[in-house]
Amino acid sequence: MNGNRRSLWLWITALVWIGLACGCAGLAAGGLVGYLIGRGSLGPAPTPSAVTPWLGIRVAYEADGARILEVLPNSPAEKAGLRSGDRIVAFEGKPVDQAHPLANYLRSHRPGDTVRLTVLRDGEEHTLSITLGRAP
Repeated sequence: MNGNRRSLWLWITALVWIGLACGCAGLAAGGLVGYLIGRGSLGPAPTPSAVTPWLGIRVAYEADGARILEVLPNSPAEKAGLRSGDRIVAFEGKPVDQAHPLANYLRSHRPGDTVRLTVLRDGEEHTLSITLGRAP
């Protein structure tokens, strides 16, 4: 009986070591694939600044819009006349709020596209055209 237990423990130990070795190999392979994809080794990956549209604002989402907290200098938002305190309520006529963030709409556009933003400023609604820039 003592020999059977020892044999059982040897098998368990061997299986644990094999499992660890396979797990490490799998992790290494998965890590390598992730590394190659991230570096663009499977083809040239575009840099974010080349394809990501940019407004140049920082917002806080609320139930009825996105309140602009900051407009960055020399940004498309500043050039279009957006100001801190403005509340963006629509992007191309579609609602902007917590459930419909700006980023979702921006993804379907490219730098250089001109879009319409509807903003509330001092209780009045304004529609501004903004030419999207490239993310820095």
